[in-house]
Amino acid sequence: MDSNSRMINLLISLLPDNTEIEQTMNQRNPSVDLCRFLGAFSVFIAHGIYASKMPALVLMGRWSVPFFFMVSGYYFHKNYIKQVGYAFTKTFKTLLSILLFANGFYLLFMLLTVGSLTSLANHFTLIVGTYFHLWFLTSLLLGYLVLWPFLVCKLESLLPYLSAFVIVIILVINPYHSLFSINAHPIYSRMLLSIPFLCIGFLIDKYRIERHVSKWVCYLLIGLGISWQFIEIYFLSITWQNSLTVTLVGGTVLYAMGMFLLSLKLTIPSNILSQLGCLYSQLLYLYHPFINYFIFQVLLTTKASPVFFWFSPVWTMGVTLPIFLLMHQVNPKLFRLLSGNFNSLPFRISNGCYVLLAKSVGSWFTQN
Repeated sequence: MDSNSRMINLLISLLPDNTEIEQTMNQRNPSVDLCRFLGAFSVFIAHGIYASKMPALVLMGRWSVPFFFMVSGYYFHKNYIKQVGYAFTKTFKTLLSILLFANGFYLLFMLLTVGSLTSLANHFTLIVGTYFHLWFLTSLLLGYLVLWPFLVCKLESLLPYLSAFVIVIILVINPYHSLFSINAHPIYSRMLLSIPFLCIGFLIDKYRIERHVSKWVCYLLIGLGISWQFIEIYFLSITWQNSLTVTLVGGTVLYAMGMFLLSLKLTIPSNILSQLGCLYSQLLYLYHPFINYFIFQVLLTTKASPVFFWFSPVWTMGVTLPIFLLMHQVNPKLFRLLSGNFNSLPFRISNGCYVLLAKSVGSWFTQN
């Protein structure tokens, strides 16, 4: 048996039992979950130690975050058409639980590694969270809060216009801010990023758009999107913009939509990578910077060759994934807790707490 076969068998042995996988992956699309896993690794590359030395590779992975938002909107619609009110309540509770736990985790991490929390004493912490990548959760929460009034007021027909309008705002804020003499921090455009792609995912499932496009259309969208991305970044880089600070350009919209539609069109059987994407992509995104930090420290301490720094995304995946695989097997309660499922706690957080917080947030938005 070769080394690849041994690795595959090891991964299979660490996966939860088939019953749990079948329950977790009920009504899932294996090709979508496979892309989720690939998207998670794309984020690893973007957050790698030598990311600044391979901007083209980072740019190739920019489809991943919009893709994740579209997946959220797509599956939210599936729940929404079954139980209108419960779909939002469940989503909001889950998101809020993950947001609170992940921010608490990195708050402790910052305190232990930096020794001080003074760097968090600013308004960006309220937007981004306690660590740089947690803006994704805050943005997703904002996206649902924006989407909900349109659904309650039966204004779903306006969602395409909302998506287009917000995409324009994002592009104006960053990366094309210099054209409009706008000096805004890139995080503001990232905060808005979930709104259009959450709506797009919602509408794709509502109108079953993937049934009306061919795979060749998906390939065309991907090809045009990638080409357009590189053209935009080329002109931005020779003028004023660092490509690593760019989250979205016009080509990324086509690229991400093409990837998502293609994942819906492809028919593949459930496999190891799709199961990993379904069960662990969220946790890989949330906690990989924690592992990345220690890998960086080890490489610095051992004065490792630059080659090892180049492969830091591979080392991070090679450490993070087995940790969650083992945790899922050995301590499923801790695994569920990290995933934002507080049902495993010895006490319960009542629905009233979530409702009160939701009303407070809604009141704040109304007043401001």
